[in-house]
Amino acid sequence: MQNDSNDPNKNEDNKDKIIRKKKAIIGYQLGLILHMNFGYHVLLLTIINFLVGGIVVGLSSRFYPIIQFESIESFVVAMLLFTSIEVFIKGLMVRYLYRFVLMTFGLMFYLSNLLSFYLVDLSISQISFLYNGSNIFAFTFIFMMIRLLFTTYVRKSKWIQKGASHGL
Repeated sequence: MQNDSNDPNKNEDNKDKIIRKKKAIIGYQLGLILHMNFGYHVLLLTIINFLVGGIVVGLSSRFYPIIQFESIESFVVAMLLFTSIEVFIKGLMVRYLYRFVLMTFGLMFYLSNLLSFYLVDLSISQISFLYNGSNIFAFTFIFMMIRLLFTTYVRKSKWIQKGASHGL
């Protein structure tokens, strides 16, 4: 009978699992992900993006309109498209540009969200950033600031995280 504890392949697999789990916890602690389960993360991010998008559009339409949606359907499609683009781009950035993101103190995430909103604007004809081109910068900045409040709450609330604190 062979002793499995001396198997180098098993030890390597265990090391890989530990490293992946540590990276996920670090990503969670830095605010890159909202939940350790990726499905919950995408669901929470979609809900938060809908809420924050509605808040920013509603507030900006009262004071200084910066974006216009022709219908509620265009808003729903835009937020779903934005969320999917954001998850894809953020996943690539965290995987391949992690050090660069840390060196720029998260400015890369602002630029990726700016690119995501621009792609959504180009993709859906019922959306327009009104008056001038700088409105997309203001919309993205306000969107990210309000979303920061929501994501901080989600990450720190025990009932959403099912009682786990993950080092927070």
